[in-house]
Order: sequence, then C-alpha cells, then structure tokens
Amino acid sequence: MPRSKRIQPTVIVKRRYEDEGEEHNSAWKLAYADFVTAMMTFFLIMWLMNVTTVEQRKGIADYFNPVALSQANSGADGMLAGRSVDKTGALSTPNAPGEHSVPVAAPPVVASLGDSDRQPAGRKDPMPHPPGGKTASDRNARAELEAMLDRQAAALTEQRALDEAERDLRRRIATTPDLGVLADGVLIQQTPQGLRVQLTDQAKASMFNVGSAQMNDQGRRLMRLVATAVAAAPNRLSISGHTDALGYADGAKYGNWELSSDRANAARRELIAAGIPPARIVRVEGRADLDHLDSANPLAPRNRRISITLLRGGE
Repeated sequence: MPRSKRIQPTVIVKRRYEDEGEEHNSAWKLAYADFVTAMMTFFLIMWLMNVTTVEQRKGIADYFNPVALSQANSGADGMLAGRSVDKTGALSTPNAPGEHSVPVAAPPVVASLGDSDRQPAGRKDPMPHPPGGKTASDRNARAELEAMLDRQAAALTEQRALDEAERDLRRRIATTPDLGVLADGVLIQQTPQGLRVQLTDQAKASMFNVGSAQMNDQGRRLMRLVATAVAAAPNRLSISGHTDALGYADGAKYGNWELSSDRANAARRELIAAGIPPARIVRVEGRADLDHLDSANPLAPRNRRISITLLRGGE
C-alpha cells in the first residue's frame, strides 16, 4: 500500500511596518513655538528697560512679585497702586498729567510669606505700613538715587561747558595773528579742578616788563581774548601768578611773592574790564617761584606765567 503524502502546513507571515509618519510628528512645532515666545518675551523686556525709568521698572517688578505685595496700599487702584507707567515718571495722583496711564483692575492681595507675618484674627499689625506703602529706607534710597542722578546731570552739563570754552579759546587763538609769539605760550588743559589756561612768557615776548606788575598791550589783548572765551561758562574763576627763580637783592622789601601776587591781581582787573563779573573770581593768589613749569631750568621764561582756571562745581 503506498505511503500517504505528508501535508505541509501553510505558514502565513504577517509583517507589521512602522508608520513612517511617526518619525515626522509635530513635536518640533511646540518646541519652535516655545522658542519664538521666549525671544518675543526677551525683546519685550529689553524694550521696557529702554523706555522706562528706574522708578517705573521698580513698580512693574513689584506688581509681578506676589511676595512684595502688602495688605496696605495708598488707597488708589491701578497696576502700580497709584502710580502709572508714564514718560514723566511715577505719578502720585490719578489726575496727574500723563499719556501712557493704563487703568486696570487692582492686583489680588497676597499675604507675605513666613510665620512671623501671620497675625491672629482681630490682632493689629504692631508695625503698620507707612503711608503710600513705602518704608523710610525706600524713601531714603529713592532720594539718594535722585540726588545721584542730579549730580551726574550737573557734572555732564558742566563738562560740556568746559569743553565748549576750550574749543572756543583754541579757535580764537588760532584766528588772532596779532598775538605774535605770545600765542605759542598759551597752555590749555583739563584738570580735576577744571579748565586751566596758562599764559606764559616767551624768550622774546612777555606780558609784563621785567620786575613789574604793569601789563603791556600784548598781555591785555591776550587777557581780553581769554575773557571772551570763558564769558559764556558760568564757572567760577581762580587766578594765580608765578615767577621764575630770579630773586631780588637781599633785604629788599619787595620780592617774588609780592610780584606774583600783584601780577595775578593785574590779571583780575583786566578780566573784569573785559566783561567778567567780579563775583565769578573767587581766588587770586601769588605762588612766587614755588611751582615751575620747567623745573630743570628755574630761570626759563615760561616759568613766568598767569594761570586762570575755570573751577568745577565742587571746587
């Protein structure tokens, strides 16, 4: 009997393919949206820092800081509790002039954190907040900041006036040829005390006769030119006279101290005659031969000079 044929089972293989779309889902869109939002927030913060004052930025920071909020306020509604983001600064009344005040609902009151701030029901705060919700230290800090800003603004205005006086004086010297050799002896420099203008003698030209406090014509023209250049600046003036080391005879009643003082006073009279108000001149002194420009050569003509300084406000 023939052998029966063995029946082979049929095997069906089912393959499951991954959906290719899963590798390209939309998760990147969320990350990109977060990135764009963060950049927009960053540029918005930079813009706000550029267009607001220090007080306005402090008010905005207090609004977004729940811990800094207090149970007491000034009684006014608005985002900054009586203040507004205005180009003129923090305002204290709702009727104050301003172009950017935005009335919004008052922020929710959030109690300060910490066990020490929790008071039993019916118990009053032993240290109530001062009017306006500001402590004395806050007011002092604000006053100090305003004073510092005022000093910086005044110093900047003063420096601009000194720079303008220096440019004007250099221009006038360059365009006045009749000063002759004396024009080469004008030294102008900015110092911590102010703008110093030193008028020095030259080998062949001098503002005074030898041993005399009588100013000659060249010295008067040079002094009038300086007076015209510094007239616009409101700064006070200091004048000092200097001599070389050539001394007088022993026992003389008149020496370099008297000569330098008399020459400084002669310069003062010429400045006043040229239009400088006498009240602007606050110091006139003689330095004799104590402060040479050319210390290596005490008899050098340039050691004989008149120094005029436009003093800074603190001097």
